[in-house]
Amino acid sequence: MSSVEFSNQKILAILKQELAEAVERAYAHAYAILKLEDRAEPRLIEACITEQAAALSAKLVTTRGGNVVTFPGNDVRPAEAGHLISKDATASSAAQELIIATLRQRNEATIRELQAELEEYGVEVTPGNLSVILSRLNQSGTITRSGRGLYKFAG
Repeated sequence: MSSVEFSNQKILAILKQELAEAVERAYAHAYAILKLEDRAEPRLIEACITEQAAALSAKLVTTRGGNVVTFPGNDVRPAEAGHLISKDATASSAAQELIIATLRQRNEATIRELQAELEEYGVEVTPGNLSVILSRLNQSGTITRSGRGLYKFAG
């Protein structure tokens, strides 16, 4: 096997892994959205993802080379640091939505229970970031701290 073939296989494996992670995030986000709408059924999750993918595909603009895709209004690719910030912001947003939905369903939940719920649905949040998210939700009045490490929905 030549080094070019090995390199292509490595790139292919990395791209497949990234695609799998993107699909996992899509399921987590769709579940969080539908859970907030009290419609978290497996068939609806699939439909939500399919609908969003179709809407996004309709906006695609493929260049002549066929290997570059752009979206109208996105003339410049963000810098890597900005890209990472937006990815973290998306994970934080999904985490907030899932935390609120979980606390709406239960009377209250511990930090460990909330972390387990996030992990169960593929939303990756470090314990430190979870603490920040809970603190901000508490400050905004969306949730209340009912005890040490114990939170409940305020609405």
